Amino acid sequence: MNEELYLQFENYLSNELSETEKLNFENQLKNNADIREKFEIYKEINGYLETKYSKETIDFQENLKSISKQNFSETVTKKSKVIAFKPWQYAIAASLIMVVGTWFMMQGNPEYGDYNSHETAYFTERGSIIKNLRQAEKSFNAKNYKEAITNFEIVLKDYDKPEVNYFYGISLLEENRYTDCETVFNKLKNGTSIYKDKATWYLALSSLKQKKFDDCKNYINQITEDAEDYDKAQKLLKDLD
Repeated sequence: MNEELYLQFENYLSNELSETEKLNFENQLKNNADIREKFEIYKEINGYLETKYSKETIDFQENLKSISKQNFSETVTKKSKVIAFKPWQYAIAASLIMVVGTWFMMQGNPEYGDYNSHETAYFTERGSIIKNLRQAEKSFNAKNYKEAITNFEIVLKDYDKPEVNYFYGISLLEENRYTDCETVFNKLKNGTSIYKDKATWYLALSSLKQKKFDDCKNYINQITEDAEDYDKAQKLLKDLD
């Protein structure tokens, strides 16, 4: 990506191109998918900045223009053509290069939010703990994980069962309590319940959420082919490569 390309975007949107330059640019958009995609991203970012920071952006630009008159002027020569760059356009172009560049880099790795579709919690009645278990179930399904954690911890004092620990661990993960959730999932992973493979999958998701991609791959490779989450795990593994 280069500054001249972003300057061209800016001049086109500002209607500062000649008719010939405008036609040439529109032909580029029509025939070059890469430039077209960058232009769409530029428009989105530019529109966001104008909406959210319009006054601050204008003040910043005016200040830079004032300073530039006293301190410097910039020109860029290309193919015997001199292009005069406004100092504030350098600032905006540099900022957009950083933002868009970061955006493209982020596309390389999957996100936790792409995979955190949790199953619905449902517990059968358990005598004296029914009140807190029902509340934990209700809170979990409503994605009120903080409240779910409180009720799960009350239940687990007298009813330390794999299914309760499983949903408790997910709630901890959603609240970014990584050490606590991994303690719960490792206990399930090393056990013999039906939540063994599920716990391994959630250890992978915990690593994904923390951007520990190598650890995530390691956990995925431990999930057996007959596991319920095997296909999702393989998709994530492919996305990580």
